[in-house]
Amino acid sequence: MSVTLDRLYIDATSFKNLPPPPGGPKRIFFVLTYVDPNIITLSGFPTTPSGPGSGPGAFDPNPAIMLKKAAGPPIIIPGNPVYVGNLVLDPDEVNEIKRNIAQTGAAYVLFDPMPSSQYPNHVQYVTGYTKVDPSVNENPELIPLAGTTLNPSPPKSL
Repeated sequence: MSVTLDRLYIDATSFKNLPPPPGGPKRIFFVLTYVDPNIITLSGFPTTPSGPGSGPGAFDPNPAIMLKKAAGPPIIIPGNPVYVGNLVLDPDEVNEIKRNIAQTGAAYVLFDPMPSSQYPNHVQYVTGYTKVDPSVNENPELIPLAGTTLNPSPPKSL
């Protein structure tokens, strides 16, 4: 058994300009989204942390960003079962991506699906950065920089 997913991307300006939610620092929850024609993508919802002393995690019910399908063949992830679900970026990780965009001058942020290295049978995404349009180039030249991992949510504790 396996699952087939696509490399996804967003232009760097859209990521940098994500509107902050009310009340301060934001996490971004990415929700598995099906769009026509048979594209599985991720929609991002910035939210404020919830918990003791911070109140409920406020968010807009409409996604602030929707990742786009990149050119190229799909990525096959083997496993049985395979858990494909929501992902989360914590505030430090959101800021790390924004710093990486600024530092490298990247025009696009890539999101590559792969088996989770920490949670067996779960899918995680790892970011990459490029100046080449991934919607028309199957193998855009990547800027050499360690990517940020979008952790499955759950099982990551929130």
